[in-house]
Amino acid sequence: MKALALHGFGSSPEKINWLIGPLRSLNLDVVAPTYRDFEDGFNKVKELLGGNDKYIIAGHSMGGTIALLAASILSQITCAISVSGPTDRLAQIRWLLSGEPGSIRRRTYEELAKIDSRQVTEEFLMRTSPINYLRPNLPPILLIHGTSDELVNVKQVEDYYERAKSLGNVIELIKVEGMPHTPRGKDIKIIAKAIEDFVRRYCLNI
Repeated sequence: MKALALHGFGSSPEKINWLIGPLRSLNLDVVAPTYRDFEDGFNKVKELLGGNDKYIIAGHSMGGTIALLAASILSQITCAISVSGPTDRLAQIRWLLSGEPGSIRRRTYEELAKIDSRQVTEEFLMRTSPINYLRPNLPPILLIHGTSDELVNVKQVEDYYERAKSLGNVIELIKVEGMPHTPRGKDIKIIAKAIEDFVRRYCLNI
């Protein structure tokens, strides 16, 4: 089985070795593409899902959001893992915009708007929000989120989890105490174990 690992906005595959490593330790063939923004990332995923291969998809931040959206729409996805990923992109943009001028939240909003103003329009954000694609019989989903995430409010992830679970989906939410948006050294061990346990339990025999 193959896996896709997706970096976050403004990041790169080299910066998510902590996510790629646990997947490779499970003997998965991991592909980690580079992309510019949400639309480019989702298009890259669709391009890579050729043939009859099944994929586990995992991502950090924006990559996690793309992973959840892909799992909702694309039949080749058998499991999805999102670390620090927004689940409601409209709520996320409003959260970033509400940050104090000069804060990391406000600066992130300004960077997104600078790349392509369409990236922050209400229509585009609603159309690309995983929470708007929830349904029964989604692939198994693992959500990992830090309690001290300064960029993505954990409440939207909790809402996604509760709604997905109420529809009968296999979904787990692991909240890592004190973890910021980007995992630190001690968080990486927790994440690796969570991914390995989840994949072994739900994803390898599909």
